[in-house]
Amino acid sequence: MARDRETVCMYYVAAGQCKKGRDAAHTHYCQRCDKYVPRARVRHKNQKKEKLRRIKEREAE
Repeated sequence: MARDRETVCMYYVAAGQCKKGRDAAHTHYCQRCDKYVPRARVRHKNQKKEKLRRIKEREAE
């Protein structure tokens, strides 16, 4: 199952709680909100590329 790599909004507190008064459901909704501001600039790793790199390293041994 895929993990969500979405960055949480600065105003998101918990499920159903948003400091801006919105009905906060982090998955999908916060990303579309016009008041969305990411908490931090996070660089997400390319998981597919990392997995393939590890497999190649094992084969080379």
